[in-house]
Amino acid sequence: MPDANITAKTHTLQNDDIDAFYDYASDQGWIDGLPVIPPTRERVERMIAASKRGAQDVVAPIPPNNAPATIEKIAINAVMAGARPEYMPTIVTAIEACSDPKFNLYAVNTTTSSVAPMLILNGPVRNQLAVNCGYSLFGGGNFRANATIGRAVRLVMRNIGGSIEGIVSKSTMGQPGRITACIGEWEEKSPWPPFHVQRGFKLEQSCVTVYGSQGPTNIQDVNCKSAKDLLKVLGHSLCIPASNKVLGYPGSGEIILVLCPDFAWIVSRDGWSVQDAKEYLLEVTSHIPLSYFPPVLFPWMEERKRMVNGEVPLAARPDQFIILVGGGLGGLHAMACFPFAEGNAVTRAIPG
Repeated sequence: MPDANITAKTHTLQNDDIDAFYDYASDQGWIDGLPVIPPTRERVERMIAASKRGAQDVVAPIPPNNAPATIEKIAINAVMAGARPEYMPTIVTAIEACSDPKFNLYAVNTTTSSVAPMLILNGPVRNQLAVNCGYSLFGGGNFRANATIGRAVRLVMRNIGGSIEGIVSKSTMGQPGRITACIGEWEEKSPWPPFHVQRGFKLEQSCVTVYGSQGPTNIQDVNCKSAKDLLKVLGHSLCIPASNKVLGYPGSGEIILVLCPDFAWIVSRDGWSVQDAKEYLLEVTSHIPLSYFPPVLFPWMEERKRMVNGEVPLAARPDQFIILVGGGLGGLHAMACFPFAEGNAVTRAIPG
């Protein structure tokens, strides 16, 4: 396991040999399996300068090692991830957000679940960094910012926090988001206020939200023409009996539902606000039949206050549904992201 409690060491490369460093970093256990950029002193210093902070400034301790994530260490991982220097303030702010106790980073980095930090970007930073908010939102496109910002955060969890698979991280299945997970909200196509504005930030502020997400699930519907019908289908699709959200406490955790612009238009066309949609989702998802569960689970579910009048509610409050707008035009799809349950999304303003 990498020793995150020491200051940065220097390893000599011949002619900045990327292949040689890739092999060396893999042998050291520093990478996620994909190629990495050698963090030369020049590259790291450019990244540090872009942060506008001192190299030894401590951003946060990263569990489970609780080793200090200094600006220098974050910069090293950001370089290896392939990030540009201008991404550094966003990466640092995401690390700060992950360290908020409400996020529960210790659990995220050690659990048997497939959870990983997913980043959501709002505000001007999306256009400044060319963040993808549209087609192939969750991956597969030529979008360097999304790929490398999320990857830098994950490498920090690995190399500073010590979240190494099978040793500290006991994630049974893992998921692609444990390499990178970073999306932008397509605010320009949303009929509602952007997510960061809903959370009390100003429209002109750039923000990053961190969310402990399991692997995303696609939901498709090509028939519903009203807000009520569409949200009923989407809501019932969220009611997976053995998901962490169902088996945890009703009041813990949030579910993210990313609506394609066409779906958002259907909902708003009927005069529904985003709050209206959340309240209806709460109603629709409050009636999971108890018959979906074997009796052996009943005592456990009762202890977690999961059984209400012979039914199982998915959530306790409308604000446990986070509705975003993103993805491509013309395809009638939504994406659901389920939580680890024992943690909540945290939003922070990006300086500058």
